[in-house]
Amino acid sequence: MPRLSTELLVIGGGATGLGIAWDACLRGFKVVLIEQSDLGQGTSGRYHGLLHSGARYAITGPSLAHECAQENAILRRIASPAIEDTGGYFLATPADPLHYPDRWLGACKQAGLQAEEVGVAELLRREPRLSPRISRAFRVHDASLDSFDLLHMLSGSILKAGGQVLLHHRLVGFIRHGGALVAAEIEDLRSASVLRIAFDLAINAGGPWAGQIANLAGIHLPLALGKGTMVAMASRPVHSVLNRCRPPSDGDIIVPIGSVAVLGTTDIPVSHPRDMQIQDQEVDALLSEAEMLLPGSTHARILRAWAGIRPLLAPSADEDAPET
Repeated sequence: MPRLSTELLVIGGGATGLGIAWDACLRGFKVVLIEQSDLGQGTSGRYHGLLHSGARYAITGPSLAHECAQENAILRRIASPAIEDTGGYFLATPADPLHYPDRWLGACKQAGLQAEEVGVAELLRREPRLSPRISRAFRVHDASLDSFDLLHMLSGSILKAGGQVLLHHRLVGFIRHGGALVAAEIEDLRSASVLRIAFDLAINAGGPWAGQIANLAGIHLPLALGKGTMVAMASRPVHSVLNRCRPPSDGDIIVPIGSVAVLGTTDIPVSHPRDMQIQDQEVDALLSEAEMLLPGSTHARILRAWAGIRPLLAPSADEDAPET
C-alpha cells in the first residue's frame, strides 16, 4: 500500500477546505488535501454566485451579518479576479411586508453594514427591466463571485506553496493508535488503489459529507441538510444583485454572473448529500417569484437548473432551525 506523511490532512476540496489548506501552507505547514470528486462538484460549485454583503441576515443573525461583511472585504482584497463588483439592491414590492424595510435598514446600520436608500426612479434608470411597481430600494455591498475561478485559484496557490491536492480521492477509514487518529486510508477512485496518509492533524471540511466523515472517526455529527435549487436564465437582463426586502425565504434573489442571471433559491430538507433531484414546481416557483422584480421572467428562456446541498448543524430540541 502506498504511503504518505503530512502534518495536516484536509478532507474536502470546497472553498472551506481549500481555504484552510492554503492558509496552512502559507504558515509553513506540510499539507495534503483530498477531494472525492473534482473541484466545484460539491456545495461550493452549486450556489447562486452571491458574495454576501451580510444584509440578508441583518435581522435574523446580526453577528453572522457582520462576519459576512468582513469576509466580503477580505475576498475583494485577495480574490478580486473571481469577483464582479455588481453592487446590489434590496427591493420592496407590494407583496412584501410594509414595515419590514425600515426595521431591516435599522438592523443593517446597527450591524455596521453598508446600506442606503435610493430613489426608485434612479434605480429604474440603471435597471430599466425592473418592475415599476417596486416601492422602495436600498443599495448594499453585494457582488457576484465565480466559485470555479475561486476554487482553481486556491488550488493553484496551494500547489505553488508546496502543498498537495489529490482529486478523486475518497476517505474510506481512519487508523487509530493509542486512542488517537494517526492516519487515513484513501481510495483513488480512478485506479481503485488505496493510499495511507499519516497525519498530525486532520480537518473535516466535507460540507454535506461532514457527518459521514465524522462517523468514520467515531464521532456523531448531526447535520440538517437543505437542498437549494437555482435557475440560470439564458440572458443577463440586470446588472446588479437584486434581493427582495422581506424576511429570508425562497426565490428572493437574482444574481447576474458572467453572461447569465441566476434565480435563487429554495430550501428543502433532504436526508442525503446526493438528494439533488429538481422538481418542476421548484423551477416554476423561482420563476414566479422573479416575476415580482423582473416582469417576463415566467416566459423567459431558461438555460439550466441545478441544486446544491447546504450543510448546517442540526438544532437541538430547544433551539430554532439554523438560518439559511
